[in-house]
Amino acid sequence: MEKEETVSSDYQTGFNEGYTIAKYNPELAVQLSTISVESERFTGFQEGREQFIKEQVKDKLPSWVKGNTIQKGLDTIEKNLEKGINKDIEPER
Repeated sequence: MEKEETVSSDYQTGFNEGYTIAKYNPELAVQLSTISVESERFTGFQEGREQFIKEQVKDKLPSWVKGNTIQKGLDTIEKNLEKGINKDIEPER
């Protein structure tokens, strides 16, 4: 059974604000994220901004980089090498 995690409403509010401001006014989000404040709402703000940035970076990656595709590709290459098959390398002449 999974353990349910609850977050405070202050953190949730800050997270939503950080995400939204990063989406619509990234310059302001950068300025606000540099403020030195210790509170749940501000922690949520910073993490909401970071989440938006991660999603944007992920969306801009080529499809072969997204997800676990790299590891799958490496596994395929390794299996082919074990079998003596390598489509990317031409045989020596």
